[in-house]
Amino acid sequence: MSGRKIGINVRISIGAMVALFAATVLLAGDTESTPFPGVRYVHRHVTEPRQIDMHIVLVDLNRSGVKIITTGPNNDPDTHTDFETTRQFVKRTGAQIGINGGFFGYNRKAIDTGKGNLCSLAVSDGRIICGWGHNQHDAVNIGADNTVTFVRRAKDDKTGSATDPEVKLYNAIAGNVRLIDNGKILAKGGNPTYPQTAVGHTADHRLILFVSDGRQPDFSEGMTYEEVAYVLKEFGAVDAIAFDGGGSATMVMADGKSGKPRVLNRPSDGKERAVGNNLGVIILEKP
Repeated sequence: MSGRKIGINVRISIGAMVALFAATVLLAGDTESTPFPGVRYVHRHVTEPRQIDMHIVLVDLNRSGVKIITTGPNNDPDTHTDFETTRQFVKRTGAQIGINGGFFGYNRKAIDTGKGNLCSLAVSDGRIICGWGHNQHDAVNIGADNTVTFVRRAKDDKTGSATDPEVKLYNAIAGNVRLIDNGKILAKGGNPTYPQTAVGHTADHRLILFVSDGRQPDFSEGMTYEEVAYVLKEFGAVDAIAFDGGGSATMVMADGKSGKPRVLNRPSDGKERAVGNNLGVIILEKP
C-alpha cells in the first residue's frame, strides 16, 4: 500500500501538524470499509516520517444494538482474570471487534497457569476487578447506556476506585497516558516510538479504537503518544487515552460473513500475546 507524508513528525511545528490534519481525513493509500452497521474501518500505511501501519475503527454509539464489553473476573481468589488473546476474547464473547486493554502482571505463574492480576482500574458489567494502581491514574468508563466518560483517580480516593468526575463505573479500563482532554492534546514530545493501542471518543458520540504496529522497521516502526493523539484528533476525538501497547497491541475483527475473528495488525512479538483484559464491541444488527 502506498503512503505519503502525514505531518506527525514531532520535529515540525504544532501549527503545521494542525494544518495538515485539518485538510482531510483520508490520505492517499488509505483503505476504508463499513464491515458492520455503524462501523467505519480505516487501514492506513504511511512511509514518512517513518514506516507506520495503523488501524482505526469508529463505532457509532448512537445506534441501537451496540454493546461494549470488557473482560470479566475469574473465580480464582488469588488472581483477577484468565489471560487470553484478543482473538480468543472476541471468539468467546461473540464480539465483532476487539482490542487489548489495560496493563497486567506477566510473570512465570501467569504464563504457566493462564491466570493473573491487573495493574490498575478494571471494571466489567459493574463489577470492579481491580482498583487504581500506582502508575495509571486515567481511565475511560463506558456506561450501560454507552455513555462515555474519561475519568481520573479522585484525589481523596479512599475506596481504591473513586473517580473524578464521579461516575457509576460499568465497563472501565485504565490507561497510562491521557492523550486528549476536551479537545486539547496533552501528550507532548518525542518519546520512543512504540506499538500503540488507544481509545478515543468524538463529539458526535463515536468510539474510536486505534492500534498501530511497531518494532518492525521494514513494515511499521511505531508511533509516539503525541503522534497517536494527532491521528485520533484528525478522526474527531475530543477525548482519548492510551492503553497497554508494545507486544500486547492487537486489533481483531470478525469476518462479516463467516464470523471468524482475525487479527488485523501484526503484533510485535511475532505472535498474539495473552493479555489480562480486552475491550470488545458487539453489533447485534447484522450486515
